[in-house]
Amino acid sequence: MNLNKLKKLAGDASFRNFYRGKKNIIVHCKKNKKSNLLEYDAVNKILIKKNIIAPKLISQNYKNNYIEIEDFGDLTVFKKFQKKSINKKIYYKKILDLLIKIKNIKAKYQKTFFEN
Repeated sequence: MNLNKLKKLAGDASFRNFYRGKKNIIVHCKKNKKSNLLEYDAVNKILIKKNIIAPKLISQNYKNNYIEIEDFGDLTVFKKFQKKSINKKIYYKKILDLLIKIKNIKAKYQKTFFEN
């Protein structure tokens, strides 16, 4: 996989790098692959089971340090809030409700893509 041909996206506070393909996101990580790829996928599966939208795994190539996940597009809350016609209170309530739902998840273990 040639990551230089893909658009690099802003990352998170991990060792993961995100790249946009035509219809997917490549999550690449060389350091701490277990927590940055396997556990990332496991957390997404837990969220999905609890009816919380999270990107599904499309494929994995753990040996070559990446997984491929769904792409939800590039609309962010920040971009949404820049529109003057938006009712921010509705979105703040949805965000708080979602955070409470996530906080109340009681998952102890989730199979990784190696254990399917």
